[in-house]
Amino acid sequence: MLGLPRSLLVLLQLSLLPACVPMATNGGDPDLTGKAVRVTFLHTSDIHARTFPYHFDPSFTDNGLGLPDDAGSYGGLARISTILKQERAKSGRVLHLDSGDSFQGSVTFNYFDGEAEFRALSAMGLDGAVIANHEFDDGAENLANQSINWATFPRLAANYEFENSNLPWASMLQQASQPTAMYDLDGFRVGVIGMANFSSLNSIDEENNSLGIKMLDSGDVIPHYAALLKDQGADIIVVLSHMGVDEDRILAETFPEIDLILGGHNHVALDPPLVITNSVTGKRIPLVDSGAFSKFVGRLDIVVQDGEILSTDYQLFPIDDTIPEDPQIAGLLQKYQDVLDDELNIDQVLGYADEQLDRYGSTGGDSMLGNFTAEAMRAFPGVETEIALTNTLGIRSDIPIGDITIDTLFNTMPFDNTITTMFLSGREIQETLDYATARSSERGCQSQIQVAGIAFTMDCNAQVAVDILINGVPLDQNGVYEMATNNYIAHGGSGFEMLQRNTTQVDTGISIRDVVQNEIIQRSTLPQPDDGVAVEDGRINAVY
Repeated sequence: MLGLPRSLLVLLQLSLLPACVPMATNGGDPDLTGKAVRVTFLHTSDIHARTFPYHFDPSFTDNGLGLPDDAGSYGGLARISTILKQERAKSGRVLHLDSGDSFQGSVTFNYFDGEAEFRALSAMGLDGAVIANHEFDDGAENLANQSINWATFPRLAANYEFENSNLPWASMLQQASQPTAMYDLDGFRVGVIGMANFSSLNSIDEENNSLGIKMLDSGDVIPHYAALLKDQGADIIVVLSHMGVDEDRILAETFPEIDLILGGHNHVALDPPLVITNSVTGKRIPLVDSGAFSKFVGRLDIVVQDGEILSTDYQLFPIDDTIPEDPQIAGLLQKYQDVLDDELNIDQVLGYADEQLDRYGSTGGDSMLGNFTAEAMRAFPGVETEIALTNTLGIRSDIPIGDITIDTLFNTMPFDNTITTMFLSGREIQETLDYATARSSERGCQSQIQVAGIAFTMDCNAQVAVDILINGVPLDQNGVYEMATNNYIAHGGSGFEMLQRNTTQVDTGISIRDVVQNEIIQRSTLPQPDDGVAVEDGRINAVY
């Protein structure tokens, strides 16, 4: 267990200053004792720089949540702002809270480093957001600068501590963040604890990690800050989380101080919200997730009497082209759009998709886009390795039917990853594939890697890789093989520590997105089944 440093107590005091507290508007706090009070939470999460409307084919799940097919375009912050203003106008006591990851996911972030997202969210009147893992994608210093320069809303992270780091941006992050916030809604006080992500940040558990962050244990953080917020008069305690659904469930089950969790990270929309029974009190805790990629806005209405939530009502608003853009936000974002149009020509057509190119395999194994990406990586001039392996989550969206544009490619592959080559023994390949299988087994036996030159069976029951072939030949445990991968997992990202240990690494500096772009241009039309290009071929056989 980690203790709480004095710096966090100071930050808590800062979080309770009037600048962060919407005050009562009637000249004094009403006496709410014994009264049923209605409070509205507007919730967004995992916007991932989908600042402007974009094209994709909604999934079956999206359809079931109200997102129609063939709407033309989806998402965009100006449309989200329209819904937020509409719902605020219908409400009395209302807060808009965001569960993080507004950065990374489109060319807007690659060009402007989060400025556009933070400026727009500030102009929309966002009341608070938790710090999430992808906010660090352009570095901790960038997050600090963007927060200080453009975020008018509290940036929350009770389980991060920066004070003990000597890194220059640690003090900036300490200045730009706080553990909690208190909101006074006409006499009804909402205490919010930010619980930031740690599972997806590489090496964050190392004492001298490059982010300058020390992780604090939930068992210390939540009871401590909940007690302080209660002492300050909080009527309810809300956890604003980017820890993921499984972690959020544990928090709800474990800590009796929590009344409500607004979550993110897993890109799921829960309609209706989950209701988790606390193991200590038997209290029922609503757990809300409102989806990702600017596709939905959630509205949760609760009725509270003397600190007890009596009832809840939830509505999920799909964001499609029937939602008009808020002129204020559209005008603010137009200058960013103009720069992208002038400098990048994001509507430039690279190729054509005859059918949707899926990032996930239909049976849990290899996928159309995964195979296409891995094959392009290992065959690119200057790379030309025997095998390739990349993480499935590095491919962020399907490519829909129709023209494949630069904008489409950035939406699909937003990360600025480069190709790293290394030599692996057969035993190291076995260890790598075993780890990938075990990781996949925890995610519904959906393969977390995509490969080229490798075929194997992913036994999710035994959590091992079997029947491994390298270019059609059984794996030689004593052999040596050259592999191309991405620099993220080469450095141990997503838990690939066995690759991080490898001392033969060479970062080529070659952009994976550029490699895929070049291959799309060369192929012109995808998929090409007769040549085995951009098709599932069973190279990863999932068994569960």
